[in-house]
Amino acid sequence: MGMNMIVYQIVNEFKKLEDITAIVLAGSGATGRKDNYSDIDIDIITLKEIPANERKSIIKKFSDIMEIDNNFWGTSDEFIMRNSSIQVDIAYFDFKWLKEKLVSLLEKNEATIGYSTCFWHNVINAMIIYDKDGEFESFQKKYTIEYPLQLKKNIISMNYPILKKNLSSYYNQIEKAIKRNDIVNLNNRVSAFLDSYFDIIFAINELPHPGEKRLINIAKKTCEKLPEKIDDDIERLLKSLSTCNEEIVDNINNIMLNLDTLLQGENLI
Repeated sequence: MGMNMIVYQIVNEFKKLEDITAIVLAGSGATGRKDNYSDIDIDIITLKEIPANERKSIIKKFSDIMEIDNNFWGTSDEFIMRNSSIQVDIAYFDFKWLKEKLVSLLEKNEATIGYSTCFWHNVINAMIIYDKDGEFESFQKKYTIEYPLQLKKNIISMNYPILKKNLSSYYNQIEKAIKRNDIVNLNNRVSAFLDSYFDIIFAINELPHPGEKRLINIAKKTCEKLPEKIDDDIERLLKSLSTCNEEIVDNINNIMLNLDTLLQGENLI
């Protein structure tokens, strides 16, 4: 069974529920970045919470292997299609909450530490499959806008200092982790460093953040302005983590040097 037929059948069942206002295809299926390892990501936009037992009764029509009401990163259901290896991930979003999220981001220009604009990216790139009253399409059009200049500045001003400038910066935390030979904390802090680093990269280019997967590849394809040797520098950093020595600090310094050059050239620091 092809992806389109799977999505159609699932949507056809869920749209019967009164408190579902829209159903959209999300993730790589919506952006055209799908590969052999991609799941089918479906976002269901709700007016009220849909009880888990109602969701399970629908999913049982398609699957014998399922996880209902996972709440690790928000409410979701995951399952494997019957007689198939295809995994379907359904995430549920309250429409009011989603609207408030984009008001905070795009009208109040509120940045976060890493992934500031991911929800915006998800909304404007979602492929609408079902839209009961046309409200999601209107919502999508409302926020298909130019990147707010103040938001760009706020993302950089929030994420840049924590890379290396401040006493509490990731750089300083990484140095301490190396001195302690604390490889778990080291990996955690480098990951957080890269979260803020890429938040800055996409802000510089005035592009909504595409999420956590294939970031180097996406950045090289979509961003006109990138630090020199971004792929080489990051690869070198990640390969050096097993050493747990000052080579890691040297690699971060190279990354920061090239990022600073880009930011200075754009008059952003």
